[in-house]
Amino acid sequence: MSRQTTDKAQSNSQSAASAKAAQAKDNAARTAQDVEELAELTYDELREQLELVKSDLAELTSAVKRAGQNTARHAAQSARRRGRKAYETAEDGYEYAADQVEEALGTAEDFAKDRPAVALGIAAGAGFLLAMLMSRR
Repeated sequence: MSRQTTDKAQSNSQSAASAKAAQAKDNAARTAQDVEELAELTYDELREQLELVKSDLAELTSAVKRAGQNTARHAAQSARRRGRKAYETAEDGYEYAADQVEEALGTAEDFAKDRPAVALGIAAGAGFLLAMLMSRR
């Protein structure tokens, strides 16, 4: 082959290689741009998801706080009711005991009026027993 034909073939070959290189460069640039856009999209999506998580967490915190406040309020109300009931029960018990003591004193007075000598003997005997018990200590 002639030198001219060889040079022309080489030139065509270089032009084809240059065209393919330019095409590969364009493809690489487009691919890099696509990857960059995808990364930005993913970053934006992650930021949106993070904002949603923050919002959900704030709502959950608020709900837990309200539930705790409601539970505390109900516990306080229940404690007040039970306290009132215990007070009323103690008051009823005190009134019953006071009535019983008053009745026993009335009976003792009646007994002392009806039988003064026996009442005096019982009081003396009780005093003697109490003195003995106290002296042993």
